[in-house]
Amino acid sequence: MPRSYIIRHAEPLDARGYITLIKDILSETPRVDTPYAPDEFNPSFERIRDRIMEVRATDNSLFLVAEAEHEVVGALTCGGGTLHADRHMTALGVYVARDWRDCGIGGALLAEAVRWAKASPVVERVELEVYARNARAIHLYEKHGFEHEGRKRRLYYQDGEPMDMLIMSLLLEKKRG
Repeated sequence: MPRSYIIRHAEPLDARGYITLIKDILSETPRVDTPYAPDEFNPSFERIRDRIMEVRATDNSLFLVAEAEHEVVGALTCGGGTLHADRHMTALGVYVARDWRDCGIGGALLAEAVRWAKASPVVERVELEVYARNARAIHLYEKHGFEHEGRKRRLYYQDGEPMDMLIMSLLLEKKRG
């Protein structure tokens, strides 16, 4: 039976659920593909709440959550450029709770972000970095139109092992006014 969830824009009160989601992901064994160690992510509720409010006030950033059973079980962030030169760009990150993976949440979050970017009068480029060994994530990004741009070799070390990151992007054609 399919599990039920909704995708929606984050609200300030989602800050606590988002923090819990990320901390839970970082404490997984085996480790997930993220450069953060579990003790390196410790923002305050106020900091994340303020970030959610900042994102809501910009036209080139996005903060989505997947909610199920009154809990945040997934999130997607797009952080837009802050300069005139990069305002058209936004950097994407997506996170899904272990117990909710393979339920379509990552794809639903990504599909909503792509819809938002296409509808945006500002966003022309959505970019991301993904661990080169994360074939499932790479396939999902490709499925949503992201293309490979390059590789950052030995960008991170995880448990003493060097990790390469792939750079991927989705370029959108917009009429400039």
